[in-house]
Amino acid sequence: MIIRLPLALAAVAMMAIPAAAQSGPAIAYTTANLNMRAGPGTNYPVITTVPQGGGVTVFGCTANFSWCDAAFANVKGWVSGKYLSYGVQGSYYGRPIPSAGVYIGVPRYQNNYPIYRRPPPVVRPVQPIYPRYPRRY
Repeated sequence: MIIRLPLALAAVAMMAIPAAAQSGPAIAYTTANLNMRAGPGTNYPVITTVPQGGGVTVFGCTANFSWCDAAFANVKGWVSGKYLSYGVQGSYYGRPIPSAGVYIGVPRYQNNYPIYRRPPPVVRPVQPIYPRYPRRY
């Protein structure tokens, strides 16, 4: 009896450690082509598009996990949480972030969301338009 109690407590502690250890960024994969936006909502401009199956690093989400602050290919922005699935092997692998976020320890923002700038537009040189004159030789 004396040996069983510490062993049982150690087993319970070992089962709780993986869920508590993940308190930083989480790795997730997109389930569809996903627009990355400057802020948490569709009213913010699109920064880039993450292809289906693209891996993103999730830094945090809104309180209900509807929008997540993420990074993809050195670009930071906001993506819809319902199109993200958890990408680390374990009991929550493949589950949507809104249902697994609480258990894997994704931080939640209550307010003061970071807003990112839109990347600068690509400027292409304009070709001058000349009227067509007959050639003179």
